[in-house]
Amino acid sequence: MNSPKVSVVIPTYNRAHLIGETLESVLVQTFGDYEIVVVDDGSTDDTRSVVVRVAPQARYIYQENKGIPEVLNVCIRAARGEYIQHLGSDDVLIENTLARSVALLDAHPDVAMVHGAAWLIDGASERLSISRPDFATGDYIRSGREEIRDLLFSNHIVAPTVMVRRQVMLATGLFDARFGLYEDWNLWTRIAKKHDIAYSHEPLVNYRVHSGPSGSIFHTASTHDIDRYRRMHLDEVLNDPSLRDVYAGVKRKALAFHHMVVAKRGCETGDMWYARRSAAKAAFSHPSAVPAAMALFAIIKYTVGLRVDEETAKTLDAWVETGAVKSRSEAAALFIREGLNVRTSELDTLNEALGDVRTARDRLRRQAREAFGLKEEDESR
Repeated sequence: MNSPKVSVVIPTYNRAHLIGETLESVLVQTFGDYEIVVVDDGSTDDTRSVVVRVAPQARYIYQENKGIPEVLNVCIRAARGEYIQHLGSDDVLIENTLARSVALLDAHPDVAMVHGAAWLIDGASERLSISRPDFATGDYIRSGREEIRDLLFSNHIVAPTVMVRRQVMLATGLFDARFGLYEDWNLWTRIAKKHDIAYSHEPLVNYRVHSGPSGSIFHTASTHDIDRYRRMHLDEVLNDPSLRDVYAGVKRKALAFHHMVVAKRGCETGDMWYARRSAAKAAFSHPSAVPAAMALFAIIKYTVGLRVDEETAKTLDAWVETGAVKSRSEAAALFIREGLNVRTSELDTLNEALGDVRTARDRLRRQAREAFGLKEEDESR
């Protein structure tokens, strides 16, 4: 049996209500030399019957629940194609995605992986907005080390847009469970260490964003887990002997960015102690983080001491009761972030808090510059 050009691999768990649309998006592709591999990680719903009905030609593999990343690695090992297209069982390929990505890999043998922009869609498959890396202004092909420089700050690669050479995946070592929430971020970085990367500015997939059982694991991840796994990934890259000198100039800034991500997560989850500690770490990691850290300190001071009218208090408590948030402080942070109605007296309290940190902000900037031997113009580095 001849191997297909592309293996579209789809890990799934209890997505009977969504995987049909995913499979249909593969069946209408303008490129036809592909196989579909569905690995069911122990579903207890009707996933199997939906797969058989919608795509009877798909290879369906059922296993006892092992979770991520093992189910992802089973997908890779089962693939027979020259190229592997990753696809979530709630996402929807745009009809010419396979054709575009195959053409790019065929034309550029030094490129190991293609990724691209994505349409964000809701639970009803309505398009919301396009997700693109902040730095991207168009298509590009660049060295993996250039890609890693941006990957140090965040995982800008949307997994279901990725098509990668199967042999590269096997040689790189697949997904590593040690990195928990960020096993994909870690794998993309390891691939980029040795290979060029391509990016499509035109969307390649409709990427579903939603909460609940079918949503992202990041919705329920603790601040501690975000901190732990993000930092593990960063430390592996920044301490790699082959990369250490390459990224020495941005190391402190990348760490500061990490701490601010964790601090903001702490605010979202109501873990204000973690938020304060991480914001302080950010401020002393690099001077460029000081303004954001001090603004976050002001928000924390405001939310911890929040005094609201009876109607607002009922709203915050109602959010907690629904399970949408874990505490009133988390609800208050959301209250502020979403720009909901807050009484004038409360805004005055926030303004006072902001006023309290202006002098401290300038002092921290001076201390940070002195600690790192930087001049004022070096803060943007």
